[in-house]
Amino acid sequence: MPEEAKKLGRGRPVTTDPKAVGLTALRLFSEHGIDQVTMDQVAEAAGISRSNLFRVFPSKAAVVWGGMHLFRAELEKNLLNDSSSSVVKLLHGSWVETMHLADNSLETVRLRLKLIGSSPEVYGWGQGQLDLARQVLEDAVSRLGGEKLRAKAVSAAMLSASVAILIWWAETDDPRTPSEVLDAGFNDFEALFS
Repeated sequence: MPEEAKKLGRGRPVTTDPKAVGLTALRLFSEHGIDQVTMDQVAEAAGISRSNLFRVFPSKAAVVWGGMHLFRAELEKNLLNDSSSSVVKLLHGSWVETMHLADNSLETVRLRLKLIGSSPEVYGWGQGQLDLARQVLEDAVSRLGGEKLRAKAVSAAMLSASVAILIWWAETDDPRTPSEVLDAGFNDFEALFS
């Protein structure tokens, strides 16, 4: 057998754990600054090849904003399954229920949110992801009979409030889970806008 074939091996490549790789990258970004860390350094620290890293996370932005597609899908499911007739109660309950996804990975969520809150550039990377989540909220408001302008305004306000609450949670090292903090923050939101 040629020496090169032995090195490359055959069969499925070793499975890469995206959560472990993501946490490694987030720790490096947090410690050294996102602009100071290369994806090559992330791959080396994670013990994987550069090409394997790019299969899991095609960019630094994908690392920081990782999991938003799962969050959005779960949010959409929760909004469809919630029978609240009040727009604010529907959005509050569904968003908090969806945020439970993050409760088991507090270090990862906290690091992500600290990076997002620390840099307008990093925040800006996720605008497309945030807008997709806002659209899910807007669609839910529209289904309850809300006019287009109201649906857009309420969904944008809810998303903005949730990002502000979560970044505050990350920066203050609040001991509660993200879903608990959102629930408390949305209680105030509900009182103001119900």
